[in-house]
Amino acid sequence: EQFFFMAPIGALMALEFGLTAAPASQPRSAFYGQVVSGSISLAFTYIPMAVWLRQAIASSLAIAMMGKLGVLHPPAGAASILLASGQFGWKHYGLLLAATMLSFIPAVLINNSSTKRQYP
Repeated sequence: EQFFFMAPIGALMALEFGLTAAPASQPRSAFYGQVVSGSISLAFTYIPMAVWLRQAIASSLAIAMMGKLGVLHPPAGAASILLASGQFGWKHYGLLLAATMLSFIPAVLINNSSTKRQYP
């Protein structure tokens, strides 16, 4: 059940360790992107509609809102589709946010130990 967020967190790892200078990999975008997309997606689960339509609308709105707020984060778009499915709730969303925040610790320690890279 808690393995649902492995894809978004795996994508976050690729950004944090592979594209350290990219705006989408910065802690601000990662955390607030997840907050925005998860909140929108879970809010849509309370509206009765077909799952495929809810996933399409929620993820589109989440991506547009992240872009408008300047916190665009591609893994948050993936998490938006998962959360809008209705199979996952606020508990899973909390785990996703906790995993996102905890991922910053090794990313900062490992990336800043090199003279060639800096994160954030």
